[in-house]
Amino acid sequence: MLPELLKALLVSASLGALLGLERQWSGERDNPQSDTTAGARTFALWAVIGTLCAWFDRQLTAGFFLAGFVAIAALLSLFLFKRGGRNFGLTTGALGLATYLLGGLVLYGQETTAVVIAVSLLLLLASKEHLHRLSRKFSPMDVRQALQFAAVTGIVLPLVPDTPWGPYGAFNPRNIWLMVVLVSGLGFVGYVAMRAFGQERGIAVTGLLGGVASSTATTLAMSRESRVYPETGRMCALAVTLACTVMLARVAVLVGAVSTSLLSALAPILVFVALPGILFALWNWRSFTGSNPSGRPASEVRNPLSLRVAIQFAALYALIVLLVRWANETSGGTGVYWASFFSGMTDLDAICLSISQLEAAGKIASGDAARAVAIAAGANSLLKASIAYALGSAVMRGPVVAVLGLTALAAALAAWLC
Repeated sequence: MLPELLKALLVSASLGALLGLERQWSGERDNPQSDTTAGARTFALWAVIGTLCAWFDRQLTAGFFLAGFVAIAALLSLFLFKRGGRNFGLTTGALGLATYLLGGLVLYGQETTAVVIAVSLLLLLASKEHLHRLSRKFSPMDVRQALQFAAVTGIVLPLVPDTPWGPYGAFNPRNIWLMVVLVSGLGFVGYVAMRAFGQERGIAVTGLLGGVASSTATTLAMSRESRVYPETGRMCALAVTLACTVMLARVAVLVGAVSTSLLSALAPILVFVALPGILFALWNWRSFTGSNPSGRPASEVRNPLSLRVAIQFAALYALIVLLVRWANETSGGTGVYWASFFSGMTDLDAICLSISQLEAAGKIASGDAARAVAIAAGANSLLKASIAYALGSAVMRGPVVAVLGLTALAAALAAWLC
């Protein structure tokens, strides 16, 4: 068996060489006529130095590894200053420091962590052109809203009190704002995916991603699209069905983030409720062509990271929590079910999160909570069917109303049986 130090040196040198090869290939691709300053050998040496410094730090003098890091950082900074960024930019310098640290991780027995970090860095470096293209797809308003929301969340969330107050102890500022962050974050993931893939990839893909961003907005957009461009009616029906089916998966994620016990009870119900949409999507999958027949934007879902929208959702979430608490205290389970029905028609996320919070706090049984979520999902499906019937074309209207009607029926049946 190899000695520990020798094994660590071999692993760190291999990781360093792998990172250096990427830098070498990238440099040769961008500047074929010039030599690469730092390649496989240089990065392998940085990783080996990191491993040796970590070994000396552990065996001889504490602080040796830190001193080595400072020395490498000073050397790279001086080199960057002298070269003026030619063939050796900040990315390469930062990667050199990371390679040194990876060498230390390997010596301290964190080989798996070092490999994961190295592979992640390789993927990040290899996606340079894709990331640049993606960044150009976002408007300054998108970036400003994302930064604004991140800043407000990072400042507000740690400061808000984690204490219930108000009637029935329904208002917990920290829980309310945490739910806002959770829902807005999921919506932003869907929005980014839509901007990354591009609307031109097709109405069906837009429906899939729209289920994460906003199934209500997707239903409205698809209904309008089918009315203006009747030839897209069948694909718009598929998009709405996909969005409403993905919405149920989003509900599972939201519920699981708050209460794993409720998710265990709710998962079979959600699968059963999603069956009509899944079967319709599979039956019509041959219609998916990956392009928009109309050649025009298929959806107009907006960036969900808006402070105004976040505050509105917080107020709605708090109101629903109060409504559910009041119904539970005054009318028992029946009151919660009525609250779930009417709340589900306006905002499924808010009522599901409210029910999940109650179940996690022991205020409502898992079975009753699962039944309430099923009722809310059925009510939400009825709302989407009504939107499609009122605004969609005749070609779109029939399939959507049939599928979402069956979805609502499945939700009612699941609520009755569970």
